[in-house]
Amino acid sequence: MMWKRMVLFVLAGLLAAAPVSAAVRTATGMGADERSALHAAMRAAVEQEVGVYVDSRTKIQNYRVLSDTIYTQSEGFIASYEVVAHETIGGVHRVTIRADVDSDSIAARTANLQQWKAIIGANLEDARIAVVATDADGNAYPALENELIAALQDEGFSRVIDLDAADAGVRRALLALSDDAAGRKAQLASLLYGSPCDYLALVKVARDTESLDAVLPGLHKTYVTCAARLVATSTGEITWAGSAAGASSHWYAGAEQEAIKKAAQSLAPQLARGAFQKAANVQQHVRLSIPAAHFTDVADARATLEALPGVQHAFVRGLVSGIYSMDIDYDGTASDFAGVLENAGYHVVHFEAERVIVE
Repeated sequence: MMWKRMVLFVLAGLLAAAPVSAAVRTATGMGADERSALHAAMRAAVEQEVGVYVDSRTKIQNYRVLSDTIYTQSEGFIASYEVVAHETIGGVHRVTIRADVDSDSIAARTANLQQWKAIIGANLEDARIAVVATDADGNAYPALENELIAALQDEGFSRVIDLDAADAGVRRALLALSDDAAGRKAQLASLLYGSPCDYLALVKVARDTESLDAVLPGLHKTYVTCAARLVATSTGEITWAGSAAGASSHWYAGAEQEAIKKAAQSLAPQLARGAFQKAANVQQHVRLSIPAAHFTDVADARATLEALPGVQHAFVRGLVSGIYSMDIDYDGTASDFAGVLENAGYHVVHFEAERVIVE
């Protein structure tokens, strides 16, 4: 929608205009040893400078992204420092530094994070993404998943869902119901109807291992191929697809871990950019289920819906039990489209990422 484009352009302009200059910050850190206390002080100095460019509310909203991309790399944003005080109290080291913080780098990085986060929030409503990596035997690859999760967070996605934890929560809720009131059961049924994530990054891992066990036990060489897709869970639409490969550099016991790590490092930036490109597209695909009784015929359904604000195209995909299934190209999110439909007099009974159901 036009207002979203304007919001993003204004935000980008304001951030680009933010004043930048070198900054000297005095900060104190504590730790079990001098080194950890010094690192804590550096992080505190960097955090002070980040605060110049990010207001407190935004800073809290983006804490996970900022902590992963700036605070944990604090030494890289400090040009030089001087220790002005060091004391030990009860075994705890306390270090105070005067640091020359690289304001330009922090301003640029913080601005990028805010812009990316704003785009994801506006166009995908801060979509929830889950990452699952398995092979043909059902084995999981948590190290590969973590690499992809970190890349998504670095790109501005703050809601990355652990499907196992989400499912466990639902199971606990089901067990807790027992003989509860029907109303609460209905609420839980509504919860189960929706997926715990809006988009699923599904990675299929294939391994090929050569072994020298017959000659030198424990020595292996491994080749790994990863085929990945980013899928909208409510519609099944593939929004991005990519692949990567990795191989161990030599024969040794850790060959498989090395090959997986190389494949992950190649796949992670592809997935992150693919997900962001999806978010950066103002126009989204929305699946609409709507009773045919609202229209005189198929042509009327298309013409009526295409006349609604923000709708670019309406495609009728099928008619089952008097319900049209339609694909809508819409300048906004499913919730935006639901609001437009409500304003036009339709009763929306359900919507989620990329899907709207009308009664």
